[in-house]
Amino acid sequence: MKLIDSFNRTHDYVRISLIDKCNLNCIYCNPVNSNRHYYHKSDLLTAEEIVRLSNIFVKNLGVKKIRFTGGEPMIRKDILHILKNISELKRDFPLSLGITTNGTELENNIQSLYNNGIDYLNISLDTIQLRRFNAITGKNLFTQTLSSIRRAEKINFKKVKVNAVIIKKINDDELLDFVDYFKNLNVELRFIEFMPFGNNLWQKDGFVSAEEMRNKIQSAFKLIKLEDDNKIADNYIIAGHNCKVGFISSISNHFCASCSRLRITATGKIKLCLFSSEQQTPLKDYLTNSEISDTEIAGIISQTLQYKKAKHPEIEELLKLDNNNMPSIGG
Repeated sequence: MKLIDSFNRTHDYVRISLIDKCNLNCIYCNPVNSNRHYYHKSDLLTAEEIVRLSNIFVKNLGVKKIRFTGGEPMIRKDILHILKNISELKRDFPLSLGITTNGTELENNIQSLYNNGIDYLNISLDTIQLRRFNAITGKNLFTQTLSSIRRAEKINFKKVKVNAVIIKKINDDELLDFVDYFKNLNVELRFIEFMPFGNNLWQKDGFVSAEEMRNKIQSAFKLIKLEDDNKIADNYIIAGHNCKVGFISSISNHFCASCSRLRITATGKIKLCLFSSEQQTPLKDYLTNSEISDTEIAGIISQTLQYKKAKHPEIEELLKLDNNNMPSIGG
């Protein structure tokens, strides 16, 4: 069985949130003044449930890529146990595993992640200025994040990405500095448009489009377009250097028509779209019931997918959503 929605889009990529908590309070994601509710540990998917669900996605539904997110997934104490069990699927199925992290708890665990099956590593870094890092994240963990990136780049991951959300008058003046800093490292810089979530105070005058970012970088560096099959990012090689650059235009030029991903929240609910207001189908209720078979759960997931819409709402509607917090969604 394949996961195909009512618009004939095949979904072979799942993002699973391991925890809804984060050790940072980034202004665009988990602002301090949001007063958001954290779930009790008993409400979260257990390690066994995550492993069972991953097996269902791969064996029953043809999923080829799973990315683990949060919150901050590295603060979940049993993460290596989870990865070890899920990575066993790679012996029999064409599966790749990734993780998205802020890098602050990563440095001493990088080799363990690689040893336990992680292929792709995404590390969030929104500035290369120490004081600005503290202002954006609310924590003094800049050195740890940079050290993690430099160590990860030396390990044989299939890809290491550095993700930066660009906001006007916050960090848009660092675009060229980012490229200059990373240009000789074997990483892929990904510049992401500022997106409205929960109470992150999104405003149009803070928005920088992917096109504006690209034009700014092209004023100083020669970018060579990569003709790949990436449906999410507009990717380039920096001429004469190792680093690649990608631009993600979730707002200005969304890629809904080619969307191939589902999200599972930390509490086990299916989220059909990053920007959907509702969380659907509490899979945890089924996963805890041993009398419900994997085949039945796969059918429930496939049926839920049929409610996915053709595209996400326009910006005016997104600004009205007040229960769409990134840590709860899972990125």
